[in-house]
Amino acid sequence: MQRPLNLVWPRQTLEHVLEGYFIKEVLLAEIGRPIRTVIVEPNAPFPLLNDALIVSFGTQLGAYLKEARSRGCVNIGLLHMADEQGVHERSFYTFADYVLRHYWFDHVLVPPPNSLGVIWIPNGYRTGVGPIMPQTMLPTAERRIMGFFSGVLKGRTFSDERQQMVKAIQAGKLPFLVNETPAFAQGLGSVAYAAYLSMTRFGLVPGGNSPETIRLYEVLEAGAIPVMIKSPFVTASGALGNPPFIVLDNWSELPAFYGPYSDAMAAKIIDEIESRRQDAYKWWGCFKALQQRRVKELIDRSFARAYSN
Repeated sequence: MQRPLNLVWPRQTLEHVLEGYFIKEVLLAEIGRPIRTVIVEPNAPFPLLNDALIVSFGTQLGAYLKEARSRGCVNIGLLHMADEQGVHERSFYTFADYVLRHYWFDHVLVPPPNSLGVIWIPNGYRTGVGPIMPQTMLPTAERRIMGFFSGVLKGRTFSDERQQMVKAIQAGKLPFLVNETPAFAQGLGSVAYAAYLSMTRFGLVPGGNSPETIRLYEVLEAGAIPVMIKSPFVTASGALGNPPFIVLDNWSELPAFYGPYSDAMAAKIIDEIESRRQDAYKWWGCFKALQQRRVKELIDRSFARAYSN
């Protein structure tokens, strides 16, 4: 029998984050061993466990990792969340055998001595938006929302980008639906949001506090075509690697991009958009499989190093 992986969550983190399902049931789905979820209540001591993947929201569990290492725990992984701008102090990586982290920045992926590796993993979709079964997915001809965005327009690191997106939509009189929300996670519920995405052709993905946002993966899971601004995250081979999305240099290009598709119900236009939609969705399936292989390979090496004797 394979040794289980202990996935250790502070309960407050597990309740707060949106993509807990994606982490366990997608990213870790192919590791080939059982996963035991260990939930640590507020103010309760963290268990000292071998074979553990510790989920730290920011740097909050750095001291715990150090103690676990000093007490002889082996095969310890770290899942580092919430470093949206790549500025967190990362010396606590040295206490883990390997690190999985959200938010791609080239400079944060340098492994410390004796580490098996530091790899980027995508945020994934929020629980409730996915998973979506392909057999329930609408083709382009049945998608009557031409472009869609729902989220905060002000107060984010990339709020200027979001404002530019709205200005471009207004200036071009584009038939897109923009739903402004008062704050993060205070807009549409996950099921309603998924319903809108399921009817959308082009999903608008401006930056949030980082060029990478959970919105990208939700648009992909819903089978819509992402529209993004070019950035190192989009082009780097270790991140998205120039995917088959709509990638603009700036949002002012949005009306010119959409112009050829304005005759929304013409058969030729529908066929062209459907081809692009299929390309994006196939890419998403391959991308998820790639991330699963990368995660499995790293975790397998950690188990092998811990128990090779």
